[in-house]
Amino acid sequence: MSFLKNINGSAGYILAVVFAGLFLNSCNNHSFDGMVIFTQVPADNSDFNEKNIAGKYEGAQIVAINPDKPSKSETVLTDDFYSACSPEISYDAKHLLFTAQKNKDDSWQIWEMNLEKGTSKKITDFDESCYGPVYLPKNRLAFSKQMPDVGTGSVHALHTMNLDGTNFSQITFQPHFDYISTVLKDGRLLMLTKQLFPESGEMMYMAMRPNGTKAELFYKGEKNSSLNNQSYETKDGHVYFIERENGNANIGDLISIHQNRPLFTKVNLTSEITGSFYSVLPMQPGKMLVSYRTSDTDAIGLYRFSAIDKSLGEPIYNPHEYHIIEPVFVEAFTRPRDLPDDVNPEKSNGLLLCQNINVLAHQPGADFSSIKKATKIELLGIDKSLGAVSVEEDGSVYLKVIADTPVRIQTLDDNGNIINGPSAWMWIRPFERRGCVGCHEDPELAPSNAVPFAVKKNPVLIPIESSTNKRAE
Repeated sequence: MSFLKNINGSAGYILAVVFAGLFLNSCNNHSFDGMVIFTQVPADNSDFNEKNIAGKYEGAQIVAINPDKPSKSETVLTDDFYSACSPEISYDAKHLLFTAQKNKDDSWQIWEMNLEKGTSKKITDFDESCYGPVYLPKNRLAFSKQMPDVGTGSVHALHTMNLDGTNFSQITFQPHFDYISTVLKDGRLLMLTKQLFPESGEMMYMAMRPNGTKAELFYKGEKNSSLNNQSYETKDGHVYFIERENGNANIGDLISIHQNRPLFTKVNLTSEITGSFYSVLPMQPGKMLVSYRTSDTDAIGLYRFSAIDKSLGEPIYNPHEYHIIEPVFVEAFTRPRDLPDDVNPEKSNGLLLCQNINVLAHQPGADFSSIKKATKIELLGIDKSLGAVSVEEDGSVYLKVIADTPVRIQTLDDNGNIINGPSAWMWIRPFERRGCVGCHEDPELAPSNAVPFAVKKNPVLIPIESSTNKRAE
């Protein structure tokens, strides 16, 4: 009996130790499932105009709340950082990417937090600042990085890398401010971009693959409008974001477009509501949380919003000493499609085909009958022409363009006079193959069912090093 008592006593002691260990472990781990995480910015020193595209806010913190019990569940996640913003939830909802300054004078870098353990690790470590991280498949991320100043303005380019810091790669190559807005469900990056050189351009969204190929216009608002650096795509294919029209930084509206026809499906959901919107977070079909304030003298709070009847609900969290922006929901979700990567870094060129340079976009009331026919196409670099090429009789041209170099295109007549252009900046990735129907084409225009004359010959090498059009072998 004494032997059995000793065994039972030992077993009880072991079980007690095990349960105590489990209890202590649970206290050291946090469950944030179902909580809302956002950026909290001191109301007295923040700047929310359209010039602050990167959203670098002094003294900001990342905070989590239970939306059902907001005042009793506040948890500051970045107490040990001088400033932190731009939270991004991982697919399994166990990790959080964010942008932060550890100390006041540090450059902004990308960090990742383990939400269960409450620990953070530094992902990027550059002299230049990095912003707006998003998760990609295969343990990768994408982000915006400040580039060295070469006289073209404060250029920021998009980059990708593994979460362990390896396999770093630049994916945009234009004199723009480029910032990732979201990852679409089809696997493409939705990028907020604004031209900086040779003159300031309009803000727009562009979609492209995570390797920097197939970049195309996704959405462009009215002239002088500014777009938010954060957007969301819902399961039904709608994309929601904030737009400020006519350059008015104090009036932002909630906009929806559909992924199938983003250029032609714009709906303003808040045009009848006074005040200004700053962020949006879809929660359920037709239901969302929004960052909103009634006037530019009030703090920005977190409110419920119904997209069904376009109505603003009650505030969820509205401390008057802080602005509440960039909300994300802690919930596991299906990762976007993993698109194939056909970029070949061993190649130095990519191919560009234009079916007919004289095909122009239809504009109501425009008279194209008086426009002379273009017979040449010229590619422009940052500081020089890369060469002019005579097009084929059908208006087609086939070029082999130096990779990862910003270029603009303009069309010319026989005398070298400019007919159209220059275009927006573009680039070709190594081994990329791109094609277009025409110049300034309708973005929904399908190519004609014909073989362009130009593809029956070898492509012309760009840049052209002599006065004659040299073709690739």
